[in-house]
Amino acid sequence: MIMRGFSLLETIVAISILTLALLGPLALAAFALRSASLSENEVIAFNLAEEGMEFVINKRDSNIFAGAGNWLQGLTNCQSANGCFVDVTNNSVRTCSANCPFLKRNTSSGLYNYVSGPDTIFRRKVALESVSSNSDERKVKVSVSWAERFGNRSFTLEHNIFKKR
Repeated sequence: MIMRGFSLLETIVAISILTLALLGPLALAAFALRSASLSENEVIAFNLAEEGMEFVINKRDSNIFAGAGNWLQGLTNCQSANGCFVDVTNNSVRTCSANCPFLKRNTSSGLYNYVSGPDTIFRRKVALESVSSNSDERKVKVSVSWAERFGNRSFTLEHNIFKKR
């Protein structure tokens, strides 16, 4: 009686084809997960930058409406070489040292701040720069940076603000 079956070579070829058939979808799934993580972090970074910009604009408007002598009162820390970090939840502005601290996320409210909650991967820096010799104009730069498994990323939002008369 002669037994018929697969030879070792046929078995290796079959396993190789099966492996190649599985690697394509796995690579596609890994790419999709990477893209989803990157997209989520980019949206968060954009919103954090927008929040920082709105804080500065609101502070400028509040100073002008209150008749403050200095339209940038409370934002002088942001004009330093290292910039500043703003905590919207408690209306504070502090100078950054070499690096601004990591934002925290309050687990109960979901708000980003510098006081309560675990550290996140995000850092936000606000900088005010003079525009030529015009004392009534400043360039506001809000930069959000973060590190993830796929490398370091950053997002910068720029806007010029003026002293309203």
